[in-house]
Amino acid sequence: MKKELNNQELEKLVAYLDGEVTEQEAIEVEQSLSTDEATRTHVDGLERTWELLDKLPIAKASQEFTDKTLSTIKTVQLEALAEAEQNRSGFLSSKSKQQLRRAAIAAAWTAGLACSVMVGYLITNQWVPDEADPLLEEFSFIENLDTYSEVQSLEFLEELKKSGTFDEIAQQQKR
Repeated sequence: MKKELNNQELEKLVAYLDGEVTEQEAIEVEQSLSTDEATRTHVDGLERTWELLDKLPIAKASQEFTDKTLSTIKTVQLEALAEAEQNRSGFLSSKSKQQLRRAAIAAAWTAGLACSVMVGYLITNQWVPDEADPLLEEFSFIENLDTYSEVQSLEFLEELKKSGTFDEIAQQQKR
């Protein structure tokens, strides 16, 4: 079964062949070459590829290509110098202005959204009734519900009132 090398291992092999590795890395690659057939196969393939590339004719750039390339480089350098000078003089570049404008727009949208959420919350909190409000209004009734459920009828309560039982209980609680 053929072992596939990862990108890091392949980069190390290429650097080894180019002589761009440290002494420790060279020792590691040489150990790998002595023990691993797949690594040797990759190195052989890379060496053959470089040999074939060396046999290809070297293309020479035309004078027109050279002139255009140098002109482009000079233009880029001049633009970079102009931008650096503009930044040193305190003015914002057009790119910086655009970024600043975008940030201001994003901040305005965020603030608007936050305000909308806050207003919506306040309106909802004020106009939508709380489900617990009716229960709180009838709390004393709910608190004594067990006592009230023991009463058999309204006539029974009226007889107790006529008998003065409630008056006696009220007087005892006042003392």
